[in-house]
Amino acid sequence: MRPLFAYLAFFAAFLAPLTAVAGHHEEAVVSGQKPFVLIARLHSLPSKSAEVLRLSKAADIAVKSSEPGMLLHTFDQDPGDPLGFVWTEVYENSAALIFHLENPPLQQYLGEVSPLLDSFTVELYGDVSEEAVNLLRSTGTPTVHYESKFGYIRDLTP
Repeated sequence: MRPLFAYLAFFAAFLAPLTAVAGHHEEAVVSGQKPFVLIARLHSLPSKSAEVLRLSKAADIAVKSSEPGMLLHTFDQDPGDPLGFVWTEVYENSAALIFHLENPPLQQYLGEVSPLLDSFTVELYGDVSEEAVNLLRSTGTPTVHYESKFGYIRDLTP
């Protein structure tokens, strides 16, 4: 459990300069200027999970090298279903999500992985602009946006 806390402390310290929320609460206003979380859930067709993993690893490498606004990008397997996977992504702001959606490596990945899946859904959590949400929905991806009502990012800088 200790490594998890160290990771979370590092992550929070990394995000702190990106937001003006540190030290006080403010009403939630969706402006698209703050970091937020995207969860993409995908389910592989039977016998296609190895190919989904291969394509997803290549996409992860491409995103890391081409998207500085992607602060966290992990691909995890569902512990109860070997065909289930989850992308967890943290974006610097809504502009970073728009860049991601228009990024050729992501578009290539989606074109290649989609025929190998029987489901793909996205959940957005936090301050995401209407423009970014609408662009994501325009892809046909089932998307739910959970708008934050309150919260903060703790400033852990010394």
